[in-house]
Amino acid sequence: MKRFVILISMLFCALVLRAQSNILKELETDTEGTGVVRINQPERLEKLLEFGFNSDKKKQVMGYRIMVYSGNNSRKAREEANRMAEYMRENFPGAEVYVQFQSPFRVCLYGDYRTRKEAEEVMARMKATKKFKEISVRRGLINLHNYRKPDEQQGEKTED
Repeated sequence: MKRFVILISMLFCALVLRAQSNILKELETDTEGTGVVRINQPERLEKLLEFGFNSDKKKQVMGYRIMVYSGNNSRKAREEANRMAEYMRENFPGAEVYVQFQSPFRVCLYGDYRTRKEAEEVMARMKATKKFKEISVRRGLINLHNYRKPDEQQGEKTED
């Protein structure tokens, strides 16, 4: 019985969200003998109504990131991870940098890659700089909206 009630409530919510997007379309259509309604709204709001309110959240899928720093959970590890993140943002632009606490370690992760091969290609370029003590590829959730192929990312900045 509980499953039936939950199923009915989910269907009702889906119909309500679908109806909201249809109402806006109906209001904007020109029909003979009625007034004209023009709705000015941000494109983002239109997308929310079209795809539902969860589309604003980051879509996460399994992928790979490059771990450029890992230290224990002390204050020093936090400072080192933040320093490494700044270094990565300045010298390796083109991908997102994440500083996270993964008990009991503080880690600095770089990039969002769909395949291990992509991550390893970028990691090889990073290793060639000889600026990293330990560097490895780590599997986990990545943000799909941040994903770029490695050839779309810029390499290390060089000073002229």
